[in-house]
Amino acid sequence: MDKFDRSTQRELLQLLYDAHPNGISDDALSSVFAKFGSKQILFSNLVYLEEHGLIRNSIDNVLDGPRVNIPGLIITKDGIDFLRDDGGLNAILNVLTIRLHNETLSELERVINDSATATTEDKNKLISQLRLLPADAIKHLTIRLMGQGLDRLPDVFHLIQKALHAL
Repeated sequence: MDKFDRSTQRELLQLLYDAHPNGISDDALSSVFAKFGSKQILFSNLVYLEEHGLIRNSIDNVLDGPRVNIPGLIITKDGIDFLRDDGGLNAILNVLTIRLHNETLSELERVINDSATATTEDKNKLISQLRLLPADAIKHLTIRLMGQGLDRLPDVFHLIQKALHAL
């Protein structure tokens, strides 16, 4: 058995989710806790889930060692969003807005014009097509280009290193 068994972690989170905002009973937790196999593995998983912000108040450190804080153990907003198929409120609240300004379009045109691999005719055709695109299409294109650039980031670093060594 894997020390960090995802299905057992999910079962624990689901119990806490179902009980939220209240705590859960000793009996309900005992059945899930037994599935972790040992107290050490249970503590490791509680610490792991708490480090990821999915639960809180999981362990109390008392004089005779660590103890599971059953009455205080609660799922967090991130734990709830993790269990939700739709991504929860994080999917709604963490929307990235990209605003395109005239400078963005001008910069795209400059990049096209600076291309050494395209003919002047191809460059002019591409720029005229770009100018006809609606804002949403330009936004989509910009996002795709950014993704392509990020996918090739290791190549860019390699080219920069080569250029620096040539100096």
